[in-house]
Amino acid sequence: MPKIVDHTKRKQLIAQATWKVISEQGIHHATSRTIASEAGLSQGALRHYFSKQEGLLTFAMELVKEQLVTRLIKLDNKQMEPKDKVVEYLLEFIPTDKQTLLEMEVWFAFITYGKTEKGFTVNNEELEKAIKAAIVFLKNESLLKDVDEEKEKEKLYAFINGLALNLYLEPHLVNREQSKEIIKDYLKYIMN
Repeated sequence: MPKIVDHTKRKQLIAQATWKVISEQGIHHATSRTIASEAGLSQGALRHYFSKQEGLLTFAMELVKEQLVTRLIKLDNKQMEPKDKVVEYLLEFIPTDKQTLLEMEVWFAFITYGKTEKGFTVNNEELEKAIKAAIVFLKNESLLKDVDEEKEKEKLYAFINGLALNLYLEPHLVNREQSKEIIKDYLKYIMN
């Protein structure tokens, strides 16, 4: 009887193997040979799913965003007070455990790679809009103080990026509860 393969799961496994190679060896070592080896596949099996390196890297990069979006949707479906929900929402954009630290690490690698490799594009605008949407949420919930909304969007985006970068550079500081308190402290200056 032929073995039934879940192609979606296989592609995700390959993408996660790509993340591991990027994390441990750097993005320039994320070749079909090293990724296939990490995923426990032959190069031919890997090429069955991704005929070109660029397609594999793009899929792996998009999977980072997809996992973030999945967590945000789960959070959106939870019944929470708006003040708590915005804190939990913003926590999803920073590394708070091993998995999200890995995602952040490979996301930064993709951003850098996109700046130096022709033909490889990183769309960071979606994440930027998603972070800035927290200000709109606060305003819609009548929780935003009388502040310059556009300026606060930029400040929040810079704050979350800075916090994420700090945690990436100093992974021993990754602590969900401590990060939650830092975000709450920031928000108290702009929330009613």
